Amino acid sequence: MKWHGPSFRTTVVRLALIYISLFTVSTSVLFVSAYVLTLRAVDAGTDELMESQLQGLSEQYSVLGLRGLAAVIRERSQSLDRSRAVYLLADSTLHPIVGNLNAWPQLSQQRGKWFEFSVQVSTVKGMEQHPVRAALVMLPDDYRLLIGTDVIERSRLATVMQRAGALALVLIVLIGAAIAIWMNRRLLNQVQAIASAGQDIANGDFARRLPISGSGDELDELATGLNALLERIEQLTLALRFVIDGTAHDLRGPLNRLRMRLERLQDTVTSPAREQIDATLQDADTILHTLEALLRIAQAQSGSSGTEMASLNLGPLAHEVAELYAPLAEENGISLDATQLVTGAIMANRQLLAHAIANLLDNAVKYTPAGGHIRISVSEQDTTVTLQVADDGPGIPAVDRDRVLQRFVRLDSAQAEPGSGLGLSLVAAVCRFHHAQLSLQDAAPGLQVALYFPRTRSR
Repeated sequence: MKWHGPSFRTTVVRLALIYISLFTVSTSVLFVSAYVLTLRAVDAGTDELMESQLQGLSEQYSVLGLRGLAAVIRERSQSLDRSRAVYLLADSTLHPIVGNLNAWPQLSQQRGKWFEFSVQVSTVKGMEQHPVRAALVMLPDDYRLLIGTDVIERSRLATVMQRAGALALVLIVLIGAAIAIWMNRRLLNQVQAIASAGQDIANGDFARRLPISGSGDELDELATGLNALLERIEQLTLALRFVIDGTAHDLRGPLNRLRMRLERLQDTVTSPAREQIDATLQDADTILHTLEALLRIAQAQSGSSGTEMASLNLGPLAHEVAELYAPLAEENGISLDATQLVTGAIMANRQLLAHAIANLLDNAVKYTPAGGHIRISVSEQDTTVTLQVADDGPGIPAVDRDRVLQRFVRLDSAQAEPGSGLGLSLVAAVCRFHHAQLSLQDAAPGLQVALYFPRTRSR
């Protein structure tokens, strides 16, 4: 199993991204709330100050009249760069009467009853544009009174808070990403080691165990439990292999001796008895073939041939097996086409793969009628090497294609032909052993069996 570093498909990376996102969003919400509340508090203080001034000037106007109000404003008015307060009394034509503004400003922005505009203020750095928050009061005879305050400090505070918030968010994301990368590498290293060991075990190395880091975390607990399970599986597998090998040895000997005795009796008995002996010999051959197929399936499923895996060319191997079946196909009046066979380098067990190809060709010859065609081909793609065997037989219905890969399953249409129903189950076991994909398709007419093997890259 190959690993190519962190991926967005891994659970660790996804969880890290989720936690960073949630933490960033929650921090942003808190900062925005603090930002808004702070500015609202500043605005509330400014508004309260202007409200009190408006109330005081209104009382002055009601007592002293317009001239008295103008005198009060003249007394309070100082240069804007010193007082930060804005006063302006204007007539109906907006001509200034008294105040510290030279002209009536453009009141373009309004928030409720408050207006905002900009004025030029003289500072040590020169003339600067300062924002002003003000209220407008309409007096009798269409006179207008504008009272406001310079809110440049509010704008500066808002700028400072925005920059601090942006910097804080960047730091949070960077720190969170660093922690996520550290956690990702730590956990992925453990998962990679466990996955690598699991792949070796799946390939037949039952003596391999999952690594334990010694941290005592959940992965160590999982690895410890699985190692105990693997220990038990190895014991059962070894016992099963011993039973299978012993049973095969015990059965082959008596069956072969029985067959030899029957062959010697063939020439010494009369015709009726000879027919019975021939039938018995056929049954013995069927038993031997079934036993051999079961042993091959057990060998492929148990991974006992894992140490015999080697790089081989699928095309030449398929050609050798096809040459063995060419005489049988010709005898049955069937044409066997084995011309489209590319090299196709793969990692495989030669013996098991040869048995799988032989079973496919044996089935094709068995079920293809006289005058039919069998085609075996090997093609090479970017990452796979494909072996295909197609015939002109009755084929297999789509609903039965998964079922026929099981042991001892034979369709009703195949009952008349000799066989034990182990051919395709052996092919399926060999495919699983080689991590290949098996596909049964309609050849229109007939059946097409395709085996897709991982391609071995040349170095």
